[in-house]
Amino acid sequence: QTAAAQVDLVITTGGVSVGDEDHLKGAVQAAGGEAVFAGVAIKPGKPVTLGRIGNAVWLGLPGNPGSAFVTWSIFGEVVLNALSGRQETIPKRRHVLLGQDLFRKAGRCEVRAASIVGIDGYGRDVIECKSGRNSGQVSHYAEADGLVFLPSETDHMPAGALVEFLPFCTN
Repeated sequence: QTAAAQVDLVITTGGVSVGDEDHLKGAVQAAGGEAVFAGVAIKPGKPVTLGRIGNAVWLGLPGNPGSAFVTWSIFGEVVLNALSGRQETIPKRRHVLLGQDLFRKAGRCEVRAASIVGIDGYGRDVIECKSGRNSGQVSHYAEADGLVFLPSETDHMPAGALVEFLPFCTN
């Protein structure tokens, strides 16, 4: 409550899932706050929460470091840009080609670290996903060029498939 009265954005990490030790949502409600949404169908980062505490926006990031990084990259920058008055608040995603076959469990959109490894004959970037899909690991993000979004409905993406890519740097 004290922080929310003094700032425009409160960012928390951890405590927003549904486990016995996840008390943050209750604490926010006790402080007069509310969630606008809680949980999204992405992996990693499913328990991300967005809401308000008083006049401040509240962004509840998951506790695993990789999940927190991914959800900050997708949601946090958009919120921060909107609050700071930037005209363009949506990060610039683009389509790239997979340089490898990918197998995954269908059901949720999966977000993975990826690096640009080349350019095809039409001038399109070709990416490869980094290993280390455990949401507690973060070292592979340091070596990556951005995040790739694998659609929820498929369990196999062949090399050469078009996928959405969110670069870390747009320069």
